[in-house]
Amino acid sequence: MEEKKKNNLFLKVLLILFLIYISLYIMNNLGYYNIASKNKIITEEKIKEFEADVRNGKSIDIKEYVRDTTNYKNTYSNLGYNISIGIDNVLNKGLKKAGKILKKLFQ
Repeated sequence: MEEKKKNNLFLKVLLILFLIYISLYIMNNLGYYNIASKNKIITEEKIKEFEADVRNGKSIDIKEYVRDTTNYKNTYSNLGYNISIGIDNVLNKGLKKAGKILKKLFQ
């Protein structure tokens, strides 16, 4: 009876791995990875510029050579950003007030 349970677990794991493989295969054929990689491109001109800068011993920053056209702004990211700014302001003001109170107490 225990042998059957082990086989079932093995088959379940095998089935899950197969489903993951099939989904990745379909995503690749539909061009999902090509679209994602198209947003970050190093052109042939930038590669030559990079190689010349390496030969000349210049300071290198990869951001100068990679074109990133990805736009991450949407309603949810803006909301998260605004919430974080609000929390930062509240905490900074609160800590400053607490610091002033502690400073008065220990003087």
